Amino acid sequence: MFAQDDGLALVRSLGIYDADGSVLYSAYVATKNAKIGGVAVGSTVPLGARFIEAVDAPAGAVFEGVRDNVAVWSFPEIGEDRLVGPFTFRVKPDGAAPLVVEQPAAVSFQTPEKGLISYNGSNRPLIPLEESGSVIFDQRGTIDAAGKNGPVAVGKTGVILFVREGAVRTQTTMTFDRRRVVNADLPADAEDTWWCAQYQISISPQENAPSGAGISFILPTRRALPAGLRVSTFAHVNGNEWRKYASTSPQPEFGFGGFGCASFGFNTIGCSGGSNCVGLNCGFNGGNGFGFGVSNTQRLAGTVTGGQISSTTGTTTSASSLISSITDGTSNTIIAILIGFRP
Repeated sequence: MFAQDDGLALVRSLGIYDADGSVLYSAYVATKNAKIGGVAVGSTVPLGARFIEAVDAPAGAVFEGVRDNVAVWSFPEIGEDRLVGPFTFRVKPDGAAPLVVEQPAAVSFQTPEKGLISYNGSNRPLIPLEESGSVIFDQRGTIDAAGKNGPVAVGKTGVILFVREGAVRTQTTMTFDRRRVVNADLPADAEDTWWCAQYQISISPQENAPSGAGISFILPTRRALPAGLRVSTFAHVNGNEWRKYASTSPQPEFGFGGFGCASFGFNTIGCSGGSNCVGLNCGFNGGNGFGFGVSNTQRLAGTVTGGQISSTTGTTTSASSLISSITDGTSNTIIAILIGFRP
């Protein structure tokens, strides 16, 4: 057995609470500079929870069942510099033991050599996210714990917000309210769209809405996603109309672009920009705010290359660097993308 992050691949398994109180654990595997074949992926069913069902897996994966309290999938092969996942299963907490963010997980393979790589997980408790939170900032932008302009947590919502210095002129409050995704309430004409999140985002006073590339944020999604997917963004305007934002190309000076959203894998999407907000009111005027969706075809494929992730996010990275930088359920690479510099 190799050490946790040595060898040809890496593995992680992360948990998030679902709206019904169950928990979804999702494993990801990242390869480095070689293809591996005859792959098996395992994620431990946590103490204090009962296995309910297998939920998602990349195309070509086969769920082999739960063996000795480990959910197992087989997979034919994974090419070099690829991030594959999520391999997701649902558990029901029984209160016997606290759940943690990261569960122990392992990946084995038969080629180009036999190997088994494991990850021990974390001790950080998994806590349900709060539905609403606010951040107050001024012309200095968001101020982090070190007193510098940087990303900050929005209460205990799991949202991370970064407002650049000079984006607003006076004190401003920005509030994020997570809404339960109800497909019937979202645009019916958005073909091949899987809705990953719905938020109402408000700014007070409204005239202080940041413009240009002055704002970016990371949002938790309702279920884990593959990395590197372009996220479609719809704003709820004029009371009952949904209007789609035009996608923008990645901007090297600001991570993933003018106003664009992308998935980073795990349970997060990131958005930056705001130049189109004036015309659409950004959903800040009430209503249902924003709907965020990804291609269901791409979601079900469940495999992307480091190059695809770099192209979508505008920040050079690899599959292994994205997964290896996870700390307590959040990737430091994602934070780097958020504030716009290259790792």
